[in-house]
Amino acid sequence: MSDSLGDVYDPLGAHLDDPYPFYTQARRATPIFFSPVLQAWVVTRMADVRKVLRDGETFSSANVLRPFSPLSPEVYAVLAQGYPYTTSMITVDGEEHRRQRAPQAAGLSPESVAAAEPYIVKRATALVDGFAADGRTEFMGAYANPLPVSVICHLMGFEPEDHEQIGDDSRAAASLGMGHRFQSEQEQVDAAQSWVRFQHTIGRYVRDRWAAPRADIISEMIAAFGPGDGPLTADKEAALANIVFGITLPGHITTSALLGNGLLRLLRSPEQWRLLCERPDLIPNAVEEIARYDTPTHIFLRITTKETTVAGQRLPDGAEVAVWLAAANRDETAFERAEEFDVTREPQPHVVFGHGAHFCLGAGLARREVEVSLRVLTDRLPGLRLVPDQRIAFRPSLDHRGPLSLQVTW
Repeated sequence: MSDSLGDVYDPLGAHLDDPYPFYTQARRATPIFFSPVLQAWVVTRMADVRKVLRDGETFSSANVLRPFSPLSPEVYAVLAQGYPYTTSMITVDGEEHRRQRAPQAAGLSPESVAAAEPYIVKRATALVDGFAADGRTEFMGAYANPLPVSVICHLMGFEPEDHEQIGDDSRAAASLGMGHRFQSEQEQVDAAQSWVRFQHTIGRYVRDRWAAPRADIISEMIAAFGPGDGPLTADKEAALANIVFGITLPGHITTSALLGNGLLRLLRSPEQWRLLCERPDLIPNAVEEIARYDTPTHIFLRITTKETTVAGQRLPDGAEVAVWLAAANRDETAFERAEEFDVTREPQPHVVFGHGAHFCLGAGLARREVEVSLRVLTDRLPGLRLVPDQRIAFRPSLDHRGPLSLQVTW
C-alpha cells in the first residue's frame, strides 16, 4: 500500500470537481489504498469492485448509510422528532434483503416503467415548454431536478402540489448520508429538519393510504409490509414511512445528477451533441455512455464480516471498504478508450447502478427518464450550448455528484 496516495486523497475538496486523474493514478499504481479521510479502504478497479459487490456474505452492507462526517448532538435532537430508524433494505443482506427487496422491485418493474413513459414525456415536454422561448435557462433548477422528482412522486402516489416540497426536502435530507461535505453545523441542522419534514409528509400519505388504498406504490408497500385489518400502530407507521422514504429519495436524486452530468458532458463535446441531434437512434447508446463516463454515485460502502483479501491487500474482519464505481467505470482493462466519451460506443457492462444483490431497483426508470429527456431536448433545442465562462461547481457529495448549477443557452 502507498501511504502517500491515501494521505493526499481529498474526495470532497481538491478531488471533487475532477477526480478522474486521481482515479487513473490509483488504478494504475495502488488499486486499493486506505483513506484516512474516509476511514475506509478504497477499491478502484472494475474486477475488484465487482468482487466486493457480489459477495454480500463477506462484504456486508450494514454500514452503507454511515455519515461522512460526525453529526452534531443538535442534529440527533432534530431527528428524534421524526420516525425512529428501522431496518432498511439497503443495509441488510441475504434472505432478509431478498424479503424486503421483492415487493419494492415489483413497484419499479419494467412494466411499471413502460407504463410511466407517457407521463415522463408529458412532464419533460411541459418543463421544456416553460423555458424554450427564453433562450437561456439554469438547467438543474428548470429541468434536471424537477423532472425526476415529479416522476417518482407520480409513481409513489404523492399529489402534484407536494412534489416541489418533497424534492427540496429529500435533496437536503440526502446530505445526511455518507459522502457529503457540510459547511457548518447549521447546515447539518437544516438538513435534519428537512429529513423530519419529509418523513412527516410521507406519514400523512401512509395514514391516508392505510385507510383508503389506491393504485400507487405507497399502497402497494402497505399491502406488502403492513397487511391486516387491525389499527395502524406507531411502529408499523414508522416502518412503512421508512420504506416509502427509501424508495422516493433514491428514486430521483441520482437521476437528477445523471441528467446534469450528461448534458454538461454532451455540450462540452459539441460534436457529440450534434451527432445525437442528427442521429436520435444513438440515444440509448448515449444514455449508457453518459452514465459510464460521469457516474453520479461515486461510492458504495461495505464492511468485511471476516478476514479476506482484495487486490492483494489482506483486510481484517470489520474493515470498512469503499468501492469506487466512478473509477471502475473508466478502468482501462474493462473498456477500450476508457477515458474517451463516445456516444457511438456499444453498451458494455458497467457498475453505474451497482452490481450483485443490491443492484439499483430504479435503474430502468433512470434510464428511461434520461432517454426521454435526450429525445425531447435534441428535438426541441438542437442549438443548446453552454453559457461561456461559467464555473461549474459540483454538489459536495460522493453519493450523487452532479452540477449544482448549469447555465445553458440556445
